[in-house]
Amino acid sequence: MNLILLDSPNPSGVFNKEDRRYTHIRRVLRGRVGSMLKAGVVNGPLGTLEILEFSEQFLRYHFIPTQEPIPPYPIEVLLGAMRPIVARRLLKDLTALGVKGIHLVKADLSEGSYLQSSLWKNNEYETYLWEGAEQGGTTILPMVRLHADLSKGLSELPKNGKNLVLDPNAPRSLFSVQKNWKLSPDYTPVLRVAIGPERGWTERELNLFIESGFIPCRMGSRVLRTEAAALIAVGILVMQWEER
Repeated sequence: MNLILLDSPNPSGVFNKEDRRYTHIRRVLRGRVGSMLKAGVVNGPLGTLEILEFSEQFLRYHFIPTQEPIPPYPIEVLLGAMRPIVARRLLKDLTALGVKGIHLVKADLSEGSYLQSSLWKNNEYETYLWEGAEQGGTTILPMVRLHADLSKGLSELPKNGKNLVLDPNAPRSLFSVQKNWKLSPDYTPVLRVAIGPERGWTERELNLFIESGFIPCRMGSRVLRTEAAALIAVGILVMQWEER
């Protein structure tokens, strides 16, 4: 946890002993009265948390905002629905990387139950966005959308983007495609990458992506897990954006 994330802009607050933030400050950060810790308000400013009182039952703090939130990268990830255990890890890691949006779609080869799990139905996924933000030291949570149908999901995407779909059989690599993109501080298109579920995209789905302006590309000569492919692809796009 590299950032104490607060759910309220109220400058004064309390963590009780059941709160995992209390536990982290006590056991990991070794906080004490007077300690100044890096903190921020969810979807709000960054700043400093000062511990005013620390007991066995609660922690009382005062938050001082010092800077505006760090904006996310203009990167969106479109994922074929996957097992909830994998989705939890990806939500956390993609948030830490700073993506702007995450789209989950019911792919042809996804299990129908994946988008019906409590992770999505009970909004449990928000917990993993929070954990990713705390890890990445950011306050901005990505937008998350679920789509039961790929064609409908693609039709709802704004058109001002540069779009890639990963396919291990594509003739061009992701690196060769994206390195020719002309990015500048004055022009901020949304960079999108679509990664299939564990069993990949079908030919029908790849055709839908191509019709929607997505360029098929591969990660290399190996077939990667969805989780690995997503993180590598986003990492490449993040580095390109940083170097524009």
